[in-house]
Amino acid sequence: VNAARGASKAEVIEMLKAEGVGDIEDAFARLVPSAFWLKDGAPANGGIYGSKAWIDGYYEVQDEGSQLIAASVDAAPGDVVLDACAGNGGKTLALASFMLGVGKICAFDVDKRRLKHLLANIERAQVRNIVEALEKIGSLDELPAASFDAVLVDAPCSSVGALRRTPSLRYTHDDPCELAKIQLEILRRASRLVKPNGGRLIYATCSVVSIENQKVARAFEAHHADFAPWPFETPVPTSPNVALHEHERLLLPHVLGTDGFYISRWKRD
Repeated sequence: VNAARGASKAEVIEMLKAEGVGDIEDAFARLVPSAFWLKDGAPANGGIYGSKAWIDGYYEVQDEGSQLIAASVDAAPGDVVLDACAGNGGKTLALASFMLGVGKICAFDVDKRRLKHLLANIERAQVRNIVEALEKIGSLDELPAASFDAVLVDAPCSSVGALRRTPSLRYTHDDPCELAKIQLEILRRASRLVKPNGGRLIYATCSVVSIENQKVARAFEAHHADFAPWPFETPVPTSPNVALHEHERLLLPHVLGTDGFYISRWKRD
């Protein structure tokens, strides 16, 4: 639910019911209170993306795990936030919702074609006043140091966490070892942009492979002593065979029903 539009979850659910959406499962949104699940239902006009409520920007269609990544930023009204790998803007829109449309979000991506889609999405969600797409910035190095309250690095990855949704990814994903080098470099460059004295840095992937996740986080921590682990207040269920620290989460499809995601976060001294 896009809280920046001023409607509650209950009101958005009523909008969808009025359009003929069947079987809305509010109870299944266990991880993000503002989320709800649509179970086997769609508007009579042919799809959830055809709903008037969606066209008017009252909600976004996104995996609950993706929404949890945005929630992990702990973005509040008035914050200045960087979405460093924004893509089409799914998490950018979630951040705008958590910030109630107040503050500033800079959305950066090296693929400027994806930022074109982001621009359309923020217009539909009516959060153009809070989101700035950095279309003319070619590198994170061009941004001023220590200028953001929070920086989200939703890094490019193998996307093996989304295999259940897109099975063909098993034939097309890149080498995780090579991706880990890129991920660590992006995280290193992004860390320069975080304000000291409590600024937040969040690293996430749509992967369940430790090479892209825990090992990247450990490599970052080994050379950035000014970033302290920022523990999550509540753990989420995961596999008992996975060793995680309190500032990490691993979302597994067979445990939570989400796509597979990893999240780690720190605060700058």
